[in-house]
Amino acid sequence: MESNTIWRSALGAVLALLVPVEASAHPHIWISQRLEPVAEGGRYTGLDIEWRFDPESSENEIAAIDRNSDGVLSVEENNQLIADTLVALEKAGFMSWLNTGGTDFRPTKAASFKAVIENPASFTPPDWDRHAGDKDTPAREPKEPKPPPHAPRNLVYKIRIALPQPVKAFTITTFDPEDFIRVEVDKAKMPAGCTAAKHATYKSEFIPGHPVFADTVRCALP
Repeated sequence: MESNTIWRSALGAVLALLVPVEASAHPHIWISQRLEPVAEGGRYTGLDIEWRFDPESSENEIAAIDRNSDGVLSVEENNQLIADTLVALEKAGFMSWLNTGGTDFRPTKAASFKAVIENPASFTPPDWDRHAGDKDTPAREPKEPKPPPHAPRNLVYKIRIALPQPVKAFTITTFDPEDFIRVEVDKAKMPAGCTAAKHATYKSEFIPGHPVFADTVRCALP
């Protein structure tokens, strides 16, 4: 999964500027995915994907890209994020596998890409141990929890991907096999004509013998 590693390295480089080296984790980052198909003439021609990063990961990256700390990503800040991150995302196939009726394939180009800061956050996962399973992580002294400077926020990536040809149905599965990044579909925000299920074979398995099967979404028009 060399392409996945490229993007994780790019995003990790940003996070590494802001968190201790020993703060490796399982998963490190949690993403809630929302999907909205794009249809024209009775067929799907593309899809809009939204990734909401968990609040802690969001704050780490917002600190690096919101240069003037005004809580809004400007055109210039978005352009810098595109230059720093989008190429790596495309090389990683957006951690996604699409199927429009044949074999699974990786999307390699975004029709558009934009990031926004959602305040307050609409995605706040339950607390989890970001160090769980990291045998190489040294023991750390407990620290007094610091109150957050403001209410939780989500960094949101808005990605549009064009399908290679108009289709009546497609599936998309997004996951990181190494579970560095956990991606879960927001099942409360499923669009009409789409259903979510667990993929039969695609899985993350950070700890051998403890697989997390990927969410897969199927959208179909009548």
